[in-house]
Amino acid sequence: MISGKMQANRFSIKLLITAMLLCLCILGCGRKEMPSAPRVVAPQPVKDLRVQLTGNQVELTWSFSKALYGSEPIKGFGVFRASESVSESCSGCPFLFHRVADIPFLEGRDGASVMTYRDTLESGYRYLYKVICYSTGLASKDSNVVVAEGE
Repeated sequence: MISGKMQANRFSIKLLITAMLLCLCILGCGRKEMPSAPRVVAPQPVKDLRVQLTGNQVELTWSFSKALYGSEPIKGFGVFRASESVSESCSGCPFLFHRVADIPFLEGRDGASVMTYRDTLESGYRYLYKVICYSTGLASKDSNVVVAEGE
């Protein structure tokens, strides 16, 4: 009789363990979904592009800091320029910007930097400039556009 109770207890324990394992397999550890790629965030755009004109020389300056990084560190900046003849200007017409420079990001000691780009202008032309910053595979939106006119 004792051996019959032991067999019944063993069967009950086996049944209980099997039921618990079955519940764990069915319920798992949460809701199942399709795998997704890690979220990538583009860097913030430059917001303070400024222009200073001295004769036929233009100097663009802007600031950037680590606080504006996206999901990857900044590698550099692309400077874009569009031009139009002052005598043939078309208000409201779109401008075709061309990349004129790539400037590597050199971080200052405090995590912020003031970046500079210099260019020579031809007289009789109006130039528009904008800047984007980029990291590995990601680029920011365009900066504000600044205008300089050759003398």
